[in-house]
Amino acid sequence: MRPNVWGVLRPMASSKRVRIFVETESGSNVRRVYDETTHELLSTRRVVSPYPFPYGFILGTTTEDGSAVDCYVLTAKPIRSGSVVEGEPVGLVEQFEDGEVDHKVLAILPGDAPRIDADLHETLRSFTDALFRPFPSVRVEVGRILGAHEARVFITSHRAAGLSGGGST
Repeated sequence: MRPNVWGVLRPMASSKRVRIFVETESGSNVRRVYDETTHELLSTRRVVSPYPFPYGFILGTTTEDGSAVDCYVLTAKPIRSGSVVEGEPVGLVEQFEDGEVDHKVLAILPGDAPRIDADLHETLRSFTDALFRPFPSVRVEVGRILGAHEARVFITSHRAAGLSGGGST
């Protein structure tokens, strides 16, 4: 895999959009967890640091642990919890939890072009460190930010079996 080159990443015209279910709003200190199939709210819990971006999962995907692929939507626009939005994958944050892959896709709303730079990396690393601080037995490592190609490959490799297109448009 090639590392991301810091700077503005513009999605390639050939990139496929994905549908993202937003569980937690940007700025919220309440982590909401929804059933990934029915979209029913299952639980909420307070977290020590507000989410820097809307956070949720990509519909039609399944990772090795049985959950969907996690996704941050890099936008300043308000997106309510429980919403489904269309996004374009622009990056992939390498993340490992107790040595297991727990990567996060970075997506933008169509037409947006955010900066993916060292500040974004530090924001995500700091947030993740704060999020897991109450759980000292869990080892979490935030690695590099990879590019749009790696994000699309990761999503494609985790499309749920039996879904043609896995909810992409």
